[in-house]
Amino acid sequence: MSSPVRLVGDRYELAEVVGRGGHSVVYRGVDRHGGGQVAIKVLIDRVAGDPEFGVRLVREQRAASALEGTAAVRVHGVASTTEGALCLVMELLTGLDLDDHLAVLERDGRRMSVEAVVECLTPIVETLERAHALGIVHRDLKPGNVFLLDEGAGGGVRLLDFGLAKVPSARPLTRDGVILGSPSYIAPEVWRGNLSAADHRVDAYSLAAIVFRALGGRVPFEAPTPREKLELVTKAPRPSLHALRPDLPPDIDRWVAQALAIDPDSRFYRVRAMWGALLAALGWASETAAPRRTGADGGRRASWDAAARSFAQGRWKG
Repeated sequence: MSSPVRLVGDRYELAEVVGRGGHSVVYRGVDRHGGGQVAIKVLIDRVAGDPEFGVRLVREQRAASALEGTAAVRVHGVASTTEGALCLVMELLTGLDLDDHLAVLERDGRRMSVEAVVECLTPIVETLERAHALGIVHRDLKPGNVFLLDEGAGGGVRLLDFGLAKVPSARPLTRDGVILGSPSYIAPEVWRGNLSAADHRVDAYSLAAIVFRALGGRVPFEAPTPREKLELVTKAPRPSLHALRPDLPPDIDRWVAQALAIDPDSRFYRVRAMWGALLAALGWASETAAPRRTGADGGRRASWDAAARSFAQGRWKG
């Protein structure tokens, strides 16, 4: 006898599992109304009854919806299964995440080219700029949350998982002293558990750590234990990317020192500032890095140009 069909919101049929996270399972879903396919994130039983995780799912929907038109994953809404488990209904993506892509390259001793990094991460920079302007801080940037779409699906990238996002006018769900995020990509102040002081600069740090790995073939700080990693991230000299990639300009290490600075006040203040300085350090023309989509991007390119000039002249303030 076949098992009963599991429904979400009396509309979507749950099919096979396509992904798993620490607190959720992602299913492929079929829309009974139009036959289209979606992705459905369902909280696992262990946390399904915890109101905090329900609130986080709703905040994830709010954050992604506010970023419609950017590279943020498209969301259709929040619903529940017939058993009452809360779900987030999203677009179904085909491709692979940046973490898997980098793992394949690193296994073969290869690195992403500068061109590939710029093309991949420019839409993420734009998305974060919009998010920060709206008071949204992602707080869990890592290669696993950057998804590379198949060319057959139109190509491009998506920024995933706003489940830990800080959104405006919302009460904090995480107490100071709790460490959020992925160890290799979180900022020193987050490592110290000082969440109340963690603002949009933590996203700029995390994106810089992603850039470091993509170009250098390893994360900025490698350590066998979390305690040792904490010591490195919060106290050690910043690593040399030029030593890992001698083909990059030596000035890239000056960028690393500021992008991954221990003191957030010494870091680039904005993601676009960090990005413009990176382009300058790499000797990359910002026109080449401009987004392909049409729209009001002339001002953004001008901002990147100004950032590049400031960095090159040694008067960077971010």
